[in-house]
Amino acid sequence: MAGTDVGAPDTGQERGGKKYKKPKVTGVRIDMTPMVDVIMLLLTFFMLTTTLSAPQLMNINLPKGDVTKDRVKLAADVIMFLRVSEKGNIYISYGNPDGSETAPEKIDVKQVATKIENRYAQNENTVLLLRFDRKMKYNMMVDIFDEINRAKISERRYAIQKLEDKDKEIITAAGG
Repeated sequence: MAGTDVGAPDTGQERGGKKYKKPKVTGVRIDMTPMVDVIMLLLTFFMLTTTLSAPQLMNINLPKGDVTKDRVKLAADVIMFLRVSEKGNIYISYGNPDGSETAPEKIDVKQVATKIENRYAQNENTVLLLRFDRKMKYNMMVDIFDEINRAKISERRYAIQKLEDKDKEIITAAGG
């Protein structure tokens, strides 16, 4: 509510025989209490009616057990290597029955799902070895996991490994 403050009282001074009244000085005072109440009500209303976005989490199941005792032996021809360089370049190669590896091929992120599907169509026991450079951007790894989840395969078997010096040499030889 607004109110007024009245100035000094009338002194009734005379000027030239006529009684002169000093004009009243008025000031405006605004009461802010109702405005604060309205703001608090609006704030409470919007806080209670809006839905807060839940954080998006990615579930990663880590193996339990001893690394040296619980090793699994795999045939070389069921392994599919997916290496990601520091720059975010993706290289894919496949294991051969003689223990060697095919020449790495540079692919785009959008091709990961189709490459995995094609490999699983040839051999359902394929295991994907993901090797990431620690200096690469995190969103690249998330994009690759999204593509793995998009792939139409029955069972997703993969392992995440650190990109070692040998892998860096393979990437360099492939042009990365």
